[in-house]
Amino acid sequence: MRAARPVLDHVNERLGDLGISFLLTDASARILDRTSSNAHLLGRLDAVSAAEGFVFAEGEVGTNGVGTALELGRTVRVDGHEHYAGDLHEFTCVGVPIRSADRRLHGLLDVTCAADHDNSLVVYIAEQTAQQIEQRLWAQQSGAERALLDRFVAASRRVRHDFFVISERLLISSPRAAQLLDGTEQALVWEQVTRLLRTPDVSEAELELPDGRMVVMHGESMRDGGDEIGAIVEIREAPRPEGSTGGGRGRPATLPGLVGADPAWLRACQAIAVRARDRVVVVSGEPGVGKTAVAEAVHRHFDGGGSLVVKDAESMTVDGPSAWMASLRSDLVGVPGTIVVRHVDGLSPAALRTLTSLLHGVHAQGWRCLVTAGTQTPPMTAGHDDQRCAVVALPPLRNRTNDIPALARSFAAPARLAPEVVSLLIRTPWPGNTRALRHAVDQAQTVARGSEVHVGDLPDDLRARAYRRRMSRFERAELTAIMDALSEAAGNKKAAASLLGISRSTLYRKLEAAGLNLT
Repeated sequence: MRAARPVLDHVNERLGDLGISFLLTDASARILDRTSSNAHLLGRLDAVSAAEGFVFAEGEVGTNGVGTALELGRTVRVDGHEHYAGDLHEFTCVGVPIRSADRRLHGLLDVTCAADHDNSLVVYIAEQTAQQIEQRLWAQQSGAERALLDRFVAASRRVRHDFFVISERLLISSPRAAQLLDGTEQALVWEQVTRLLRTPDVSEAELELPDGRMVVMHGESMRDGGDEIGAIVEIREAPRPEGSTGGGRGRPATLPGLVGADPAWLRACQAIAVRARDRVVVVSGEPGVGKTAVAEAVHRHFDGGGSLVVKDAESMTVDGPSAWMASLRSDLVGVPGTIVVRHVDGLSPAALRTLTSLLHGVHAQGWRCLVTAGTQTPPMTAGHDDQRCAVVALPPLRNRTNDIPALARSFAAPARLAPEVVSLLIRTPWPGNTRALRHAVDQAQTVARGSEVHVGDLPDDLRARAYRRRMSRFERAELTAIMDALSEAAGNKKAAASLLGISRSTLYRKLEAAGLNLT
């Protein structure tokens, strides 16, 4: 609004009464401002609710100059009957997205006039005016960055400790702080700093670095002309626990082809690889955590270790148990390698006993045997010595949010993810775990223009589900319980509150605190 208002006032004054109006919207197609010198046109716009506060998203209104331009991310002209809604047939609308210097979508300028297929001037006016707004927007943003740099220079003269200056998009650090933060995602640091600044009773926050070390941060908000532009943060390495070797040494290495540095994740992956040498391993976990990916990585870990056979136990219901088992036996010939059987928790007790006997038999012949199951581990050791089978659970993505930036960037490669995209992904609940994260990134890439994915490219439902802030593990666990109760109660909030033993108002408050608006 600050960038657009002077431009719109000037253009509207220069053009006079040409019978056009300017609508300024945010990135969600909500009208923020409306300007026109034509009172009759304003009245017609009022009649179709084209006024401040109303939303013209394509999902709500159908094809129109605002919502369709935002969906496509480019200039769109919609004439008369090209509008989906009949009430809009009397208008010609041209929508032009407005982006910041980093190409992040901020909103849209729509120029509307009476329906006229031959009016070519309206497109020129819309694009030229939007360009002027973008230039002012870029100037304002570069001003904030200059202010951050000025604060950094001033702080370097007076701050004796290691420190950095950070905003949502920028990080400037002293040499020692740069060494400490080497390899750490800027979005992850910003989320941690933001949470620290917004928690009045907390003065310091800890951040785990990629190499396993911990650092302690103390932050102070920075303002310029009343607007918050970032924070200045003092940073120091946390004391190592007594007996610790430090420096990340002794930390389990990841398996080949896998992404992630979360300690619990690495320990689980290493445990699976170690136990696969002499036992049948049940890899358990929630849907989408990457059970099959880990099992296949274990095969790659044993370089040159024979063939990889992957079978889905769910297909047994189609093929029949006898034919499925016969097919599996025929695959397990030749040089022993790795056999991965997926979804064994859906098997009948009889089929599970037969599979268990088969796996223990081929394991004795040198095959590495891994099976995947949900959180309810199947009784794979029934009728056998427990020492011949091991169960290892993989942590859900909500317990390893520090891995989200690296996972998302690996899924997006070779495309880039804008920092605000990574920030939003960190704040998003992932009941579908890593599989859901990959699906969201893939969806965003299909609509992204160019080689960088922006927030506007992410699915609408994903942006609606994102928390307003990054949550602690306890807060995420509490919210998971609430979401489970809502699912059990088929969305009935009163029933969900009763299941949880809390009042409905408390339920609403906790959902609101997380930034979730569930209808």
